[in-house]
Amino acid sequence: MGRTEKGSAKSSSEEKWQSVRQFVATVMRFELGVACVDLDSVLIYHNHADGISRLGRALPLGRELVKLLKQKSYKVIVLTAREGRYEHGRIHEYLRSRGFQIDRVTNRKPAADAYFDDKAFRIPKNWEG
Repeated sequence: MGRTEKGSAKSSSEEKWQSVRQFVATVMRFELGVACVDLDSVLIYHNHADGISRLGRALPLGRELVKLLKQKSYKVIVLTAREGRYEHGRIHEYLRSRGFQIDRVTNRKPAADAYFDDKAFRIPKNWEG
């Protein structure tokens, strides 16, 4: 990736972070008191070629997201498709040791006020054709 592409990616991440902060501050409803955050590519760096064989480095904006949610009194649940070698307890320990104030790790989608995921596409509630 060249200098221009890196600068562009950084700018895009900063713009997205501002959008996330704005959403949490003004739009996100506190009904259940739960926020669900994806593990790979949101909280930790993930290279698809690595599969699930390793846990990547902590992503600073992921840590900031969890911090922001905790400041708003949300319980933060980490959602992952990982099972086996990296059991949820190990993932929990790994994240906590890197400054993430998470409450739980699961591979089942919990009821939550919002879901933060790198592959999400927003669909209006009860949408119809």
